[in-house]
Amino acid sequence: MMNIDIGFKVLRALLCLAFAALASLQGASAADAPAKIVRIGFLEVTEPGGPPLWVVHELAKLGYVEGKNLVVEYRGARNDQDRLAELAAELVKLNVDLIIAISNRAAVAAQKATRTIPIVAWGAHGALEIGLVNNLARPGGNLTGVESLAPELDSKRVEFLKQIVPALAQVAVLYDSGDQASPVHLKSTRRAAAALGVAVSTLEVQRDEDFGPVLQAAAGKPLGGVLIFTTGLTFLNIGRIMDFALVNRLPTACEFRELVQAGCLFSYGPNFIEFAQRNAAQIDKILKGTPPGDLPVEQMTRFELAINVKSAAALGVTIPKAMLMRANEIIQ
Repeated sequence: MMNIDIGFKVLRALLCLAFAALASLQGASAADAPAKIVRIGFLEVTEPGGPPLWVVHELAKLGYVEGKNLVVEYRGARNDQDRLAELAAELVKLNVDLIIAISNRAAVAAQKATRTIPIVAWGAHGALEIGLVNNLARPGGNLTGVESLAPELDSKRVEFLKQIVPALAQVAVLYDSGDQASPVHLKSTRRAAAALGVAVSTLEVQRDEDFGPVLQAAAGKPLGGVLIFTTGLTFLNIGRIMDFALVNRLPTACEFRELVQAGCLFSYGPNFIEFAQRNAAQIDKILKGTPPGDLPVEQMTRFELAINVKSAAALGVTIPKAMLMRANEIIQ
């Protein structure tokens, strides 16, 4: 069986190189490039790379060019959650001008490490409910960012899954139980599923090594379908999840189109580029003097439906014509 993780990592590496080169070209011609050298820290739960490259690409359009007037300190915990606090403290010690936190876990770790250095959260979800901020419109403190609205959209993903499998009576939710917003996601999902007469079971993971025993224990059970809550942990283990889903003939619902490219049946949610554009604009304002607490935590406005028809054929399910016509992208 194909190892999707290997291909996914290769794809991400190629994207990293492409974005770095393109950012350099675009940034070199920026007329209003800041004269001061800016030092930014990226804090990730996973390995360094991925979402930060989109942000660096967008920052180049605003005149911040890595290797010229921008120094980027990449720190990734490689899914070792215990290292997040250490890495956050490391960035604070370097006295970076700003920290970009990828995911809730990274944002919480950064917040614990500093209350003075500005923090911009990439893809926060349930930011208000988990206490990252006290107010989305005017967060106060040293943190702002972009909210993915993931918990609110979980209900829509359950609806799409029910459209694909009208007889769906149960769905398994696979999620990172260490993510602070998981209870928020579960509450929204259970409410939507109950309205459709669908029961919800859970598959909980916290580390890479959890996937093997958790998926093995679930193999052969009548799960109906799998809804995946996106965190760095589930994102980088998508190949293992898809192998499990294919063997057990389970339709899968995801948040991002990148996961559909890796084999997920369909996704409904925001896109990485809008995250990066909004984050870059926030960073620019902060570096020009606006306190992060004065900048609202922005909410995504564009949501895309992507469908993998090859996965549908492999699973033996038929995608309704209405969904295919609504899709923003159909992956062959």
